[in-house]
Amino acid sequence: MPENKKMWLVTFAVFGLLVFEILASMISHSVALLSDAAHVGTDLLAAIITLYAQKIAKRPSTDSMSFGYSRGTVVSAFVNGVTLILLSLIVLFETVLRFFSPVSIQPSWMLTAAIVSFIVNFFIVISLFSGGKNLNIRSALLHFAGDAVVSLGVIFSAIGISITHQEWLDPAISLLLVSIMMVTSYRIVRESLLILMEGTPPSVNIDQIIQALLSIKGILAVHDVHIWGVSDAEFAASFHLLVAPETKVVETDRMLEKIEGLLLDKFSIVHASVQFECEVNPLHTGFPHRKMG
Repeated sequence: MPENKKMWLVTFAVFGLLVFEILASMISHSVALLSDAAHVGTDLLAAIITLYAQKIAKRPSTDSMSFGYSRGTVVSAFVNGVTLILLSLIVLFETVLRFFSPVSIQPSWMLTAAIVSFIVNFFIVISLFSGGKNLNIRSALLHFAGDAVVSLGVIFSAIGISITHQEWLDPAISLLLVSIMMVTSYRIVRESLLILMEGTPPSVNIDQIIQALLSIKGILAVHDVHIWGVSDAEFAASFHLLVAPETKVVETDRMLEKIEGLLLDKFSIVHASVQFECEVNPLHTGFPHRKMG
């Protein structure tokens, strides 16, 4: 099934689950279940943002957006992560208050709602798992995977309260679940922010690229190297390459063909801007600079 259709089905499923969990948390007075419902709320927002990002990412490039709109999926992932962090802080505040002002819990409602939530989220994770390499889909996937873990925590909390009648277990489990939510969202925010700040992708080793370029006959030095992610799966780069003064234009054409093939096949760099120089311009000595010998 296409990813777009999957996300529409996910969106409707999550909306129904959200309504159910809000009602269940109000009836059971469970803050752990409330944290689960809050997480489901971020899942719904994540699904909507992901759908919109998928739509705009298909738009063609324009004069004002020369790389197209593929980075919209990265913005979507960033928004999803930040939203989850903010909501986690709200739930954390409510959880701390519950330690000091405990209320009567109805574990049967907690257990029922948590089981339903776990089942729904489990099947959502399975349906989205095939698209896990896409940062946008992966940010949504982590939302639902995290929510499945949260639901498991609520299940254990409900069982524990039923057996021991220790209602402090509810905020204690909620505290653990909020911590999981924070870690999950932090990773997505960090990865998407790196792309938005045009940092070097973690999978790219600049030294390896420079050595590969220097292995091409005729290239004497490499400098002003810049590598960044247009999206999580599409990289761009620019280089200044020093060649001998007697190098002919036809020779640089052959070099360029080899360079583009090397960068695409070995390093997944789909956009490369290369400038050949016969001498190093002192104004163009950006990091890093490498010479042969």
